[in-house]
Amino acid sequence: MSDQTDNKSRIVFLALLPVMVLLASETALFYLQQHLLSFVAIFSFAVLSCQLAIQIVFVKGEICNGQRFRLVKVNLWLVLYWAGLLLLGTMAAKRYIPLALLIGAALLLLITVWQQPKEDIRLQRGILLFGTVCGILGLFCYVAILLNLPLQDGLIYSPFSQLLLGLIVANWQLRLSRNRLQGFLALLPRLMLLTLLLNAIYSVGILLALHVNLLLPTISSSAFAGYFALHLVLGILLFWLILKQKVLDLRWLSLLLLLTLCLPLLLMSAYLPL
Repeated sequence: MSDQTDNKSRIVFLALLPVMVLLASETALFYLQQHLLSFVAIFSFAVLSCQLAIQIVFVKGEICNGQRFRLVKVNLWLVLYWAGLLLLGTMAAKRYIPLALLIGAALLLLITVWQQPKEDIRLQRGILLFGTVCGILGLFCYVAILLNLPLQDGLIYSPFSQLLLGLIVANWQLRLSRNRLQGFLALLPRLMLLTLLLNAIYSVGILLALHVNLLLPTISSSAFAGYFALHLVLGILLFWLILKQKVLDLRWLSLLLLLTLCLPLLLMSAYLPL
């Protein structure tokens, strides 16, 4: 009995770990940017991407009810992140409607995952389809957020770096719930490497656009150097993991999570007032 309790506590702790890391980062940045009128969450698209990746597993994956139940339990802890964003949003000087709509869409997606029936497959697919539509609407909300940001903030809120982070958290949840979709799990590191490459191209494109429009912010070149050096480190690590056919266990995923988390934080630190 004691071993079972310890194992459950360990699973809960590990399920909470990435959620708490992301929420702690959002909270720290919120207090460091209190001069801004509205609060725009940096990692909201990452968490939404994670939910949509898990949604693919629920809709398309051939998994038994045991795997489905374990994945639902792990996935539901993401509600703490969205609840934290709601709380931070209420403390901002001005409410930001696109972010509020994104949070609402993400919460509806979580509710459909939680309420999916086990026996009635037709009803299950209908509920999951509704959740998928909510998730897609959340994506449109994030696009609206991006379009309303200054061009230089496009680096910090890059959809590709957030997608990479979301894929890592999704992989984390699949491993923790002991999911057996080996083909999908093997595909994820390749998608991560592709997303990292797209983020590097996107970042160069943003910098070129800033240069053409004479909008390049006066920040240290060391921040940009560290940003692209981190791309190189992540790229080499992912390529090696794929080449050696390494299993992305929680230790590797912890390292990838930490490194990817540093991508926007490196640039954000350059913008923060001293």
